Amino acid sequence: MTDKFDQNAYMNEWKKTNMKSVSFRYKSEFVQEFRVACEKLGLKQSDVIRKAMQDVIDQVQ
Repeated sequence: MTDKFDQNAYMNEWKKTNMKSVSFRYKSEFVQEFRVACEKLGLKQSDVIRKAMQDVIDQVQ
């Protein structure tokens, strides 16, 4: 008998191996302004942060 494939376990292991998180803290007012600005522009906060990170990487390549 073969073991059943555990999709959740596979995904958790993949994330553990391939993903990292970035954490930071800013004043509440600044974060709220950012949230509101993203909402008004129809942007996801994660997309804006990812683009900023990629722009920095691109500057050194």
